[in-house]
Amino acid sequence: MRARKKIKINHNSEFELDLAPLLAVMVKLVPVLLVSSAFVQMMIIETDLPQVVQQAIEEQKKDPKPTSVAVEMSKKTGIKIVITEGEKQTIETVSLNAKQEYDLPNIQAKFQEVKKAHPEVFKIEMNPDADVPYKDVVQVMDEARKSRNNDIKFPIKDQKTGVDTTTLYMFPEVVFGNMMDG
Repeated sequence: MRARKKIKINHNSEFELDLAPLLAVMVKLVPVLLVSSAFVQMMIIETDLPQVVQQAIEEQKKDPKPTSVAVEMSKKTGIKIVITEGEKQTIETVSLNAKQEYDLPNIQAKFQEVKKAHPEVFKIEMNPDADVPYKDVVQVMDEARKSRNNDIKFPIKDQKTGVDTTTLYMFPEVVFGNMMDG
């Protein structure tokens, strides 16, 4: 039998960490990330609200009303406007038109009915399904924000002066309720 050679391991030697491959990857990755960040856009839709409406929205945030309005969007069934008043829930529906598109004039009319019935509500919660295109979501948001017809105005009370006035804005504050889904 041959004698086995014993390999001597020195446990006291220092280990050198080679960072060159990691730095090479970083040198290549940083410019790619910088270039790709130029293509990312954050979309913000600015709305110039009258002071009276802005004050009413702030007042609603301080003292939330028991009434809430939610809009559920689906490419299959259309739009459901869910109005919750305490324990009572009412659902208004607007079906898709013959071309399987959202019927924007009817949606606007439903939002006007809801606003006339609940003038104290300024916020809606949007719940679009994942298959609804962004363009359609923005169109429905635009229909909910402001009345198209300048003759149709909604009553609002000025918090500072106590005077009743009117506005074209229906639901200027839009919140997305299902951002964590999908």
